[in-house]
Parts: sequence; structure tokens; C-alpha cells
Amino acid sequence: MKEYLIAFKNSHRSILIGVVGGYLASFTKLPLPWLLGALLANLVFSFTPVKIKFDKKIFLPVLLIIGVIIAGTFNITLLQKVHLWIFSSIAMIICTIIGTIVTAFYLHKVCKFKKVVSIIAGLPGAFVVIAAALNEITTNKKEQGQVIIPQAARVLFIVLFVPFVFVAHSGYQDMSGSTFNQEFNLRYFAELTFLIAISHLLSLLLKRFQIPSAPILAAMVAAGFFYTLEMTTAKFPPIFINLAFVFLGSAIGCRLNGIAIKDILFYSFHGAIISIMLLAIAAVFAYALQLWFGFEFMATFLSFAPGGLHEMVIISAAYNIDPIFVSYHHFLRVFFIIFTIPFILKFFRKRK
Repeated sequence: MKEYLIAFKNSHRSILIGVVGGYLASFTKLPLPWLLGALLANLVFSFTPVKIKFDKKIFLPVLLIIGVIIAGTFNITLLQKVHLWIFSSIAMIICTIIGTIVTAFYLHKVCKFKKVVSIIAGLPGAFVVIAAALNEITTNKKEQGQVIIPQAARVLFIVLFVPFVFVAHSGYQDMSGSTFNQEFNLRYFAELTFLIAISHLLSLLLKRFQIPSAPILAAMVAAGFFYTLEMTTAKFPPIFINLAFVFLGSAIGCRLNGIAIKDILFYSFHGAIISIMLLAIAAVFAYALQLWFGFEFMATFLSFAPGGLHEMVIISAAYNIDPIFVSYHHFLRVFFIIFTIPFILKFFRKRK
């Protein structure tokens, strides 16, 4: 316990900066405000004389909790409907592969990124997981920036762009988040403790097989099983979720310390370019599914656009689109990417 207190003390400046950044971002309607706000605030402070760092000791527990948070969006309705989405599921996997190939080719040929960096930076989704696994991909700060900044730019660009598409197509609708209703009793705390414990045990097993980002992956699988079967309904309150994302954003922002402003602008610009490519590919697949299998175009486009899951689900609720349909396809892409990353890293390690 003492070592965690020391780690927290070493990281307190970064965390405080992240809290302020996340709080300010929440007023600007920035997507993933507590994550990206904390990231950007720590990145800005990296250009000042203030010394900031984030201790890895408290980073891994945060990943475990974030995995449980993500898994909390699952429920039994998914099992009841998933058989209706076989063709769209196959299309999603193909779309993810094609999107990765196109963006990786662009980043490698135009931006001159390394092949492995180009692939990871161009993955259409799983920003949180990619950020968590980044140290296992590369320890070079410039290469970390080449991954994180285009990925963050993708989330920002797509989440800000997609609502305008829906407004232009269907008119303006109020978009607000879901409410949180939870009774804080002994069972609630016991269930959350159990989910964290079982996730931790699975993460230890995955680490033995050297699987990247084991904590967040283990939590998504273990907690997702219990949430999907509705054996538990205990979920973290919004304030705790925001704090977890502040920790993650602060950790990522500290990693980018030392990157030149011109490089940040360069990576951000090309992050916007690959976002346009990914949106175009998503639109093509949505149109094909509408034409051949009768899927509704806007619902499918929203499900295939690789932006933030929470923001895409909010848009679906505002426009009376099945949120389970949207969240399922986003999770399918994320899981596919998560299980693909180890094979990508293993392939490039063998070639070294």
C-alpha cells in the first residue's frame, strides 16, 4: 500500500493538471472530455518549466477499472439480437481490416512512419486500449506521439463531424447522456469488488502469455461475461468514471513530453486526413449493407464510424436508432483490434 501512496505522490501534479483539464474540457463539449482534456492539459504543461510525471505503478490498476467500466455497457439484449446482425458483423471485420490497410499505407508512405507504428496509428478504433498498450509497442517518445496524436485526432474529428451529418440528414435533436441510477448498498460494493478481483486474476493469466494491455482486456472479457448475462448490474458512478479517465489522460499526456509543436501539428493534420478516409470507407460499407441486406444506412454508418463509443450511442438515442445495434458493432471492432494487436507485434518482433 505504501508504494502506491508514493506513486500517487510522485504523480500528484500530473493528476491535478488532468483534473483541471478534464473539468474545462467538459464545458467545451469536447468528446471524451475527461480523457482528452487531461491529456491535452498535461501536454501543454510539458512545454513549461513545471516537471510532471505519472508513475506506472498506479497506471495498471486504472486500466483494470477502465476495462470494467467499458464492459458495463453490455447486457442480455445483445445475446437476443446478435443473430440478426451476422452480415453486418462480417462487414464490420472486413471494414476494419480495409480501413487499417488504407490508413497504414498512407501513414507509412506519406508521413514516413515505421510500418508497425503506421499500423497501430491507423487502427480504426480502440483508442483507450492502444494508448494503454503503447509502452509495449514502442518506448520512443516520437513514435508514441505518432500513434497517440493521430488516434486522438481521429476521435476528435469523427465525433465532431458525425453529428453534423445527422443534423443535415434528419434535423437537430437534443443529445444528452444517460442517467445513472444505482443503489449503494453492501451488494453493490461486493459485486464491484468481485468484478475487479476476477478481472485481476485473468489479467495475471494473460500477462503470463505476454498479451499486451492485459489488465484492460481481462476486465472487458471477465466483467463483460457477468454484465452480458446480467448476473450483476453494479456499475461505477460517473464521477468515478471521469476520475479514471483523468488518470489515463494524464498518463498519456506525460508520455508525450518532449514532442515538438510542429510534430504535434503535423500528426494532428494527418490524423484528420485518415479520419476522412475511415468515414468514407464506413459510408461505403453502410451503403452496401443497405443495398444488399436492407440495413438502414444512417444507423449502419453510425455503427461503422470509428469515433468514441459513448458519443456514438448518445447520437443513436437522440435519433431513435437502436443503441444496442450501435454499441455492439463498435465493441466488435474494438475486440477484433484488441485480439489482433498481439499478432501484429509478434509479427514485427520476429522480423527484427
